[in-house]
Amino acid sequence: MKNWILRIIFLIIPLFGLYYYYQFFGSGDNGGLSCMFYRETGWLCPGCGGQRALHALLHGHFREVIEYNVMILVYFPLLAFLYIALVEVYIVKNDKFLQKYAIPNWFAYSFLALIIVFFIVRNIW
Repeated sequence: MKNWILRIIFLIIPLFGLYYYYQFFGSGDNGGLSCMFYRETGWLCPGCGGQRALHALLHGHFREVIEYNVMILVYFPLLAFLYIALVEVYIVKNDKFLQKYAIPNWFAYSFLALIIVFFIVRNIW
């Protein structure tokens, strides 16, 4: 029973964060942080536009998500999985979680290659 309470608590925390982001971030003068890499080099990093893309995703504006940063559609589910894994392994102490749901090495290498290709194509195009 205690484990389920911990899971629910740690599920509510990011949901409140997403709700706050949905309601208040990106509206009015609250435009978010600017990318230091872009400011210094003039190149778009793989995360540039991610805040605006997340805001558009939460509002259901999928065309804007693709325009701002299409990779958010890959980043967001992966970050959600990693958050769940951290909660399961380090908070709930579920040792079997990683045995059952471990991310294979080929996925990590493919994901890194995808980010590099996205970075290059984004700055050429």
